[in-house]
Amino acid sequence: MKLVIFDIDGTLTQTSRVDAICFARALAEIHAINVDEADWVDCPHVSDTGVTHYLFQQRFGRAPQGHEEQMIKERLVRLLEEHHELDRSYFAEVPGAMGMLNRLKQKRDWFRAIATGCWQPSAEMKLRAASLDYEGVPGGFAEDGVARETIVSAAISRSISYYQRECFDRIVSIGDGVWDVRTAANLGLAFVGIARGARAEALSEAGAKQIIPDFEDQDHFFALLEKAEVPGV
Repeated sequence: MKLVIFDIDGTLTQTSRVDAICFARALAEIHAINVDEADWVDCPHVSDTGVTHYLFQQRFGRAPQGHEEQMIKERLVRLLEEHHELDRSYFAEVPGAMGMLNRLKQKRDWFRAIATGCWQPSAEMKLRAASLDYEGVPGGFAEDGVARETIVSAAISRSISYYQRECFDRIVSIGDGVWDVRTAANLGLAFVGIARGARAEALSEAGAKQIIPDFEDQDHFFALLEKAEVPGV
């Protein structure tokens, strides 16, 4: 049996921009940390937990306390909900994602998992907003650790338990960020990139060998699952 692990923002949902906006607003409103995406470009771990810890170290010289992080998390979810109420187009699926997930669910030899740098409440909110079925799908989230490798490893561990397997014959990671490529390479996982234009070029330069713009060509995507390679190998 085989496992495919999906990132969310930019991979299943077109929420990268709205997530970044709401994350920055939550930091500003709760802790008066005024930043934009450029302020965490050098962050070693691109996850909600990783970026929060990085910015607290930069601004205050310490890690955030549990209640401080919880306040950011709760405000982030509320801001995302407010944006969704204003304009649902912020939360569109990546083209073909819904049909692909429905087809994948019917396959007997593939299991599904989620691994995202988002905190779990915001991740689930975005999947719901995009009308993507994630019920019963095991996952790894920013609560599992700052590093993407830790998050993906948590998703694999939970998948082994949930699907009652000792291991998987093949694991393929699906993502849109350079950090996703690096994580797959570090863990020795096959990888398929979801990107176009400059982002696709960045994934290729990072070592990704299979890249598609979206999931509209389902046959092509499922063929790539079988032949995808570990990045940079």
